[in-house]
Amino acid sequence: MIPFRVKRLLLPIWNGGHHLAWRLGEYAGAIRHRRFDRCTVCGRWGPKLYRRWVIRPELERRSGVAPSAVEAWARKESCDCPFCGAKLRARRMAEVLLSLYPLGDPPAPAPSLRDWVASPEARALRVAEVNEIEGLHTFLLLLPRLSYSEFRDDVAPGAVVGGVRSEHLERLTYPDASFDLILSSETLEHVPDLTAALSEIHRVLRPGGCHIFTVPLLPGVPQTFPRAVRLADGSIEHLATLVSHPGGDWGYPVFTEFGADLPEILRRSGFEVDLWFGPVRDDDVCQVFSCRKPTEPCSPQ
Repeated sequence: MIPFRVKRLLLPIWNGGHHLAWRLGEYAGAIRHRRFDRCTVCGRWGPKLYRRWVIRPELERRSGVAPSAVEAWARKESCDCPFCGAKLRARRMAEVLLSLYPLGDPPAPAPSLRDWVASPEARALRVAEVNEIEGLHTFLLLLPRLSYSEFRDDVAPGAVVGGVRSEHLERLTYPDASFDLILSSETLEHVPDLTAALSEIHRVLRPGGCHIFTVPLLPGVPQTFPRAVRLADGSIEHLATLVSHPGGDWGYPVFTEFGADLPEILRRSGFEVDLWFGPVRDDDVCQVFSCRKPTEPCSPQ
């Protein structure tokens, strides 16, 4: 029997060995599947590390997702850049941002978000980051006119706690036409009143401003539907199987399950809409939306 003192000495070595084995497996998978490219966030070329375990079994079970779509979902939530940690959805958001906000004369996309945030053009923009976007956040903080906020249900919208502003998408405290660009990722599905959130985003964008975002999308869902609703007393009524992110049975509850009709919903809210990396397929569920507020006033349909 191994003495307790020896076990304490061996445990870090044991855990470190497991971690090293997992990491080597991720690199081997990148080599086997040729997942190498230049990161649009940090600009460095290297492997992209796939992690199937990011989609937890309970989340998979409650969502009722086909195995092929789960693999694609895991790619969206991993395939990390080993240098900056940006996962696939963050890198695709960066690619869309760089395409829509080019630099120089003649205009051309910056090689990476790292380069973009250092440019005079980017530093002049009024940008809102709604909840931390892993992989992008560190670089966005370099923008002098960034407004970064996190949702907290225990404080009033607009309050600042620990140096971080709290905002609720259903009732933003920013003035009209505050921002040139709004960024969010995997957030809208957790907002109880989607219509109010889209209206508020439209309100605080300046004419010509853009909201770039991702939401969960899965093949075979033709129409957006409510998975849960918030009642007048503040309680939640579940209309379908409870799904929370990231754990399935724990995390933030999903109120809206988005379908193929999402672009039309966005247009009815007054936006000009583009879907990037679409359509949704069994092997690719990592789409990015860009919603531009028209420069000419128009009423939502």
